[in-house]
Amino acid sequence: MNRKIPKEFIYEILSKTNIIDLIGSYIELKKKGKNYYAKCPFHNEKIPSFVVNYEKQFFHCFGCQLHGNSIDFLMKYNNLNFLETIKELSKLNNLEYPKKKKNNQELQKFNYKNNLFTLMKFAKKIYNKNIFKKNSKYAYKYLKNRGINKKMIEFFSIGFSNFKSNIKLLNIIKKKSFKKIDINDTGLFYKKKNNVISSKFINRIIFPIRDIYGRTTGFGARIINDSNCPKYINSQETKIFYKSQQIYGLYEQKKIFKLLKYLILVEGYIDVITLTQFHIKYCVGLLGTTLNNEHLKILFKNTNTLIYCYDGDTAGKKAMWNSFVLSLPHIYDNRTIKFILLPKGEDPDSIIRKEGLHLFKKRILNALSIDDFLFESISKKKKIKKIEEKTFFLKKSIHLIKKIPGKIVKLFFLKKLGKKVGISDFYELKKIFNNKKKITYKLKKNKKSCQKNIKIKILISLIIQNPNLAKKIIKFKKIKKINSKESKIFINILKNCLNIKNVNTAKILEVYRNKKIFSTLQNLSSWNNMISKKKIKIIFLEIIKKLYLESLERKQEKIILKSKKKKLTKKEKKIFWKINKYITKKKFN
Repeated sequence: MNRKIPKEFIYEILSKTNIIDLIGSYIELKKKGKNYYAKCPFHNEKIPSFVVNYEKQFFHCFGCQLHGNSIDFLMKYNNLNFLETIKELSKLNNLEYPKKKKNNQELQKFNYKNNLFTLMKFAKKIYNKNIFKKNSKYAYKYLKNRGINKKMIEFFSIGFSNFKSNIKLLNIIKKKSFKKIDINDTGLFYKKKNNVISSKFINRIIFPIRDIYGRTTGFGARIINDSNCPKYINSQETKIFYKSQQIYGLYEQKKIFKLLKYLILVEGYIDVITLTQFHIKYCVGLLGTTLNNEHLKILFKNTNTLIYCYDGDTAGKKAMWNSFVLSLPHIYDNRTIKFILLPKGEDPDSIIRKEGLHLFKKRILNALSIDDFLFESISKKKKIKKIEEKTFFLKKSIHLIKKIPGKIVKLFFLKKLGKKVGISDFYELKKIFNNKKKITYKLKKNKKSCQKNIKIKILISLIIQNPNLAKKIIKFKKIKKINSKESKIFINILKNCLNIKNVNTAKILEVYRNKKIFSTLQNLSSWNNMISKKKIKIIFLEIIKKLYLESLERKQEKIILKSKKKKLTKKEKKIFWKINKYITKKKFN
């Protein structure tokens, strides 16, 4: 639950919003039985797999696995953040958006960040307008000479920072609304030792960096003259700008295309702008930093296919290999990465200007697959003949393949690896790949706990999908004795089901929105338990009984073990016979 907004207000919004009407105002829904169906607005499909359920106030796509309530749909469809979505739904339902007291620390932080976003918006406009002015002619001329047209300057809001533009900005900061903003928090200026304020980006071309919602968070800047200064610099890290979480051009691409079939990742601002100008779709870039796990999480949230296209120099090749290794733990069966290898001394900007659109599109189509890149990089395109060469190749390949979580992808990798080293027996290769002893031991050891966890997962999925089941449970104390992390979550959900008025799936999930377990609960909310509606209540109560019985058996085992070491107390003996009597009764009656 978002702390900035009272949970009661969110429940009221969800109660007043009819998910069928909301989604129906964006896409065409057709009713079949109790559910409504449509072609998913978040990925391309021929047969409708997008289902909306009125009772649960919940949507689920069986194609791309996206699901959620009214808030989730609006966030995803309109590229809004949580607060913007709540405000939008408040307007739709004629509800007054709640305002908290001024002394609230969280609200102060929120307002401070909002002021920073507003200030960045002003800075972006000032820099962008400045590039078209007479005193910035040489900056505009530089972009023109680089082949960047006016349309791209406006589309990416490219600007120029000089003395006059920075004076304008400083005057804005001094205005009442921005008085409390620390000059260092902007990342635009810094104070010298003599307290003189100086611009970080003076006489540089400015590239605004926007987050997924289109808010300007920081800037990249390029020097025009050949001075000893660094060619490119970025904003310093601020309360709204984190280099490790920024992808240049992602907002702009999402603005054009709702569905990103793939993303071409390049190294620089100019590469992104030039490729976009040449009508190369889905192009984004890093901010002159190395790729990290946060970048990959963001990229794979927006597409399932990532194509690396770095410079054709030694540094570019090294960055390509590092990106490949870093990407492996993110490769599931529905995800992949590809590679466009450019000739020596070329970068995406130079190659497209030399070859043109048609040949660059061919490069995209012929991009090296993940398996080809791995095997070619290790073998260095040489034939592997000697035994020691094959052993080295096998060991290095297996070490990297093990990083991949996707089971089917791993399988294809192993089959191809077998052909490369001349091992035709696939099962022999699998033995080398897997350490069977360790795996069997773990399975034996955890068999009981796995079965217990599956039962609790079924309970959680049933209670989320059918919150009214909570009212069928009479003895709460019994459930509390089922000790595990999952059982605690289940008990917590049960309590929320009883406390929330007119409870449904959407309201229950909203309680856990900002918690680590949210995505797991979302998946369980659309889990197919293959239980008929008539039997849901019976099976639900039966699983609780079984889990309670298992917890008593574990307690019984502990007392027996204790009795072998020392005498039991009267109290322990009493508990033991009580448990024994209950278990016997339940098992043989």
